[in-house]
Amino acid sequence: MPYIKEEARAILDDCIEKMVYCITDGNIPSDAEFATILGEINYSFSRILSGCAGKTSYSKVAMITGVLENIKQEYYRRVATKYEEQKIIENGDIKEYR
Repeated sequence: MPYIKEEARAILDDCIEKMVYCITDGNIPSDAEFATILGEINYSFSRILSGCAGKTSYSKVAMITGVLENIKQEYYRRVATKYEEQKIIENGDIKEYR
């Protein structure tokens, strides 16, 4: 879960905001632009994970892939679910789920 103590966030947030600025040039990207920066996001996360992990081992691979799965699930729960629920309201549900 991404819920770390406020003190730890204060240390990381400035670096994260600088990275976001570097990737986006300080602008919210369009859908087409976002598609092109996904490679930069992937590169950045891969470098961070590799740089923090050090020498590869089975346990580190298992832990890292577990964290990536948790990130995916948390993003879906917090962002995609709200989006999907709004689209159901706007467009109606499929008959099998009504």
